[in-house]
Amino acid sequence: MFNAVLVGIDGSGQTEGIVTIAADLARACGASLHILCVVDPAYFLSKPDGRRPSEADEADYPAAAMERESADDLVHRVLLGLRQQKLSAEGSVVQGEAVERILETASTLGCDAIVLGHRHLSWLGRLTERSVCREVLEKASIPVLVVPSPDKAHPASSIRQG
Repeated sequence: MFNAVLVGIDGSGQTEGIVTIAADLARACGASLHILCVVDPAYFLSKPDGRRPSEADEADYPAAAMERESADDLVHRVLLGLRQQKLSAEGSVVQGEAVERILETASTLGCDAIVLGHRHLSWLGRLTERSVCREVLEKASIPVLVVPSPDKAHPASSIRQG
């Protein structure tokens, strides 16, 4: 069914749940996983050739260096865990606008599914904040598996049995 699955992560509290669901899907389908973390270009520190920045660059731009280091570390830790489970997994940290980079990476790698988390924005949040998940759902030409936020109970679970 699925051969290659792109997994979008951002280091939020949902990351573990997203990776667990993606690992279960990969195991069931025999699929490989590609872990992707997209960093805002304003906080992405790298050389034009894609290499890591120098120590001087990191000292001059500490916030960007920390963001890049955190993203690299996150992807590395997730890959380690997946490989310990004997799953085929690769990963990358890229800069750019999240929706475009997710869709572009999925297409470039020939992925046939995407796994993402969903934040459950409030009504005000939906008016003022952009939902990456919603935009990927609207623009993707391949299936998108959405993992709900663990901190939001499903409305049906709060209905009392009579």
